[in-house]
Amino acid sequence: EIQISNLPPHQVVTVQAKLRDNLGTSWQSFAEFKSDSKGEINLAKAQPLSGTYSAPDAMGLFWSMIPLTYEPKRKTPLQPLETKITVMKEHEILATHSVTRHVVSPAVDRIPVRERGLIGTFFCHSKSGPLPTIIVLGGSEGGLRESNAALLASYGFNTLALAYFGMEDLPKELIDIPLDYIEKAIDWLTDHPKVDDTRIGLMGTSRGGELALLSASIFPSIKAVVGFVPSGVIYPGIGQSAIGVPSWQFKGKSFPFAYGEVPKEVGEEIQQAKQSGKPISWRKTYHFWAVGEKEAEIEVENIKGPVLLISGGDDQLWPSDVLSEKVITRLKEHNHPYDYEHINYPEAGHSFGPPGLPTTQLVLPYGNGMQLLFGGNPTDNAHAQFDAWQRVKVFFDQHLTDS
Repeated sequence: EIQISNLPPHQVVTVQAKLRDNLGTSWQSFAEFKSDSKGEINLAKAQPLSGTYSAPDAMGLFWSMIPLTYEPKRKTPLQPLETKITVMKEHEILATHSVTRHVVSPAVDRIPVRERGLIGTFFCHSKSGPLPTIIVLGGSEGGLRESNAALLASYGFNTLALAYFGMEDLPKELIDIPLDYIEKAIDWLTDHPKVDDTRIGLMGTSRGGELALLSASIFPSIKAVVGFVPSGVIYPGIGQSAIGVPSWQFKGKSFPFAYGEVPKEVGEEIQQAKQSGKPISWRKTYHFWAVGEKEAEIEVENIKGPVLLISGGDDQLWPSDVLSEKVITRLKEHNHPYDYEHINYPEAGHSFGPPGLPTTQLVLPYGNGMQLLFGGNPTDNAHAQFDAWQRVKVFFDQHLTDS
């Protein structure tokens, strides 16, 4: 909690927060408050009079930050994040304080992995015995996403952040990615002395969530799986070089994918958005691609462990809420013997990152001046991220550890 004291009773002040992230963007938020009869303000309870967020929230200054400037610099995604908090009366600075948040615990070793054709980062508790270990997959952005893996490793697991395309010698695009690669990663972990190979988990986001469910349905070594805004349906690959091509293959055979007919009016909506410069929503397109495409459904009933799915009801990138329910329906129909749950946040969108980071960016660049609509709103996205993160930690602790 952030608390301010020693103010005059009923004094109006502005509290400002500033952050420069590890990618070069500067962020800022503020809120105006009135002190109570004791001259105190507790941000968890105080109602903002104005500002970048509108309801009492201990972390409101953090998630409501808006970008100010961007200065490209060397990406250092695991560096501590320092936020400067300032209390002001009009233009007079009354107090300042800096809050440092760490993405990864000092007890965790970061080990680059470039073996057996794998591209990843192993976050390991070298001073501990063999531990439960979780493979962490990013989405259609490609490359290596370390922050989620580093943060999860800070809570007592080993993690392997694994790139599967768009980096070094990996495929350039998300097309025909071999699941043999995931099998190599599992084998690498199985051979590692710091890994308890009876307790390997898998966590993926977006297309990485689709890949996580598909991989867990094939490899019995995976004992627990989490999908953030995932799909229980296999969709086409993503690339500039081709359309309507497979995303995944295993042992040289491509998986069927959903590519059903999309109503003409849905395509026209997207073209109108492109021409007018409005953010594009792909939700309807992905919905219609999957209608009636039973062969493209992932055989999630073959997963040898519990499943946790997390979605946003206002996901505008694809209908992760509907796609997650397909998984639950299939598990129910097959009397899946392990725990399974779908947690849906009705007003949240597609973005689920580490808690406490800004959630004010609801669109992202898409190339050629276009933008993608991710959905949700800053408040609900922030609260969903906090709650989802706690549930994921509990899930893996419950199903991969002895506690």
